Amino acid sequence: MTISLQPYVDETVDLIAFLTGQVWPFHGTATITETTAREQIENGRYDSGTEHKTFWIIKDDSDKVGLLRVYDLEDPTPLFDIRIGERHSGQGYGLQAVKKLVEYIFTNYDDKIRIEGNTRADNFAMRKTFHNAGFVKEAVHRQSWPSEDGRIHDSIGYAILRGDWMEGTTTQIDWTDFPY
Repeated sequence: MTISLQPYVDETVDLIAFLTGQVWPFHGTATITETTAREQIENGRYDSGTEHKTFWIIKDDSDKVGLLRVYDLEDPTPLFDIRIGERHSGQGYGLQAVKKLVEYIFTNYDDKIRIEGNTRADNFAMRKTFHNAGFVKEAVHRQSWPSEDGRIHDSIGYAILRGDWMEGTTTQIDWTDFPY
């Protein structure tokens, strides 16, 4: 199983089908309507430019298994969002895509010192993906992630440092640095 990241280039029909064809339980909007997807596309959410880029996650050079957006590229600490389609979930594509994204950013952007990502606390698959990709848990944001059902979930912030990526190490956080 090999994946690649292919830049999204005005593939409206495919993108709408991907976004609306399944439920996204760990995103703010779990069910995306065609109208919403079209509005997002028309407003440039998935366009690639200097501030953000969108990639298809491609399996075996043809099958679109997911979508990855990196944004805040004008900042030294960009963030990203990833969606793996339901039928490909749990097969390791997310981990491969995150690793490829980290390599892409740190190889092509010399000014990027870290990459950040957030997920709901109950999204154990993504939390495992962050961990296995070398990201470190840096924050717990209590009651910060609203969902469509009206509940507000905790979220967890992760990051990977350029130096850690280059050295193949993981610098852990000292959570005991303050005595009270």
